[in-house]
Amino acid sequence: MKDITSSLTKKKNSRSSLWVQLWVRKASFPVTYCFINSGWSANQVSLLSWILIFIAAVCLCVNNFWWMLAGVLLTNFWLVLDCVDGNIARVKKKKSFMGDFFDAVAGYGPFSFTTLALGIAAYNTTNIVTPEYKWWLIVIGGFGAMCNLYMRLVHQKYLNCFFAAKQILGEQEDITLKDTDDKKSFAYIREQIDKNLGVSGLFMPWLIVALFTKTFDIMVVFYTLYYVVSFLAICVLYSKKAADFEVESQHTVKEKHIVL
Repeated sequence: MKDITSSLTKKKNSRSSLWVQLWVRKASFPVTYCFINSGWSANQVSLLSWILIFIAAVCLCVNNFWWMLAGVLLTNFWLVLDCVDGNIARVKKKKSFMGDFFDAVAGYGPFSFTTLALGIAAYNTTNIVTPEYKWWLIVIGGFGAMCNLYMRLVHQKYLNCFFAAKQILGEQEDITLKDTDDKKSFAYIREQIDKNLGVSGLFMPWLIVALFTKTFDIMVVFYTLYYVVSFLAICVLYSKKAADFEVESQHTVKEKHIVL
């Protein structure tokens, strides 16, 4: 157990949301101990959490308190497993070239499955929206999921193009993005807001409160608005960064006489 707790660095923990720091990390340590001693790898835990978040979303869609409770608990346990795979990777100190892939696959689950399920749960429990209009809550949940996933596709496509360009230009030593290391940068501020408002932050305790107060409707509207604003901000930001990088890279091409 000591190896597990000591593997988490202060810097790694400080970059997590307050919700994760306060209890999720602590809860993940005994769970990690069980998985490590059962022979699980970090990638296997990531795949398990992917399956788990899908089952949790299905449970949230059922119009029954106990099924929804199961969905809420499983969704919160998904976040614990999201820490467990990292704990296992650090303790075992095994280099995994595709670990980031498995972690991302599992991480996208809440942005798609859970957001849509939130809209269905809101449809089933709302006391605010009248019956003839409550179907809009499902549409809102679906639109929120779409904006969130589209935003992440834009982010990943930018990174792919950026890294490919750096390799072509022969600038492998400068092939990482360090924007989030600067606490005054937009990237760092966006990361902190996303972590503390998103699925690793406020989302999880709010999910519990929404179940007992039947306020999934308010929650899905809030997060859809949040995802729409984030989507627009990301599109504008990366379009500007891509345009600036295009101009900069063309100068480099001319100086180095690189044929594209």
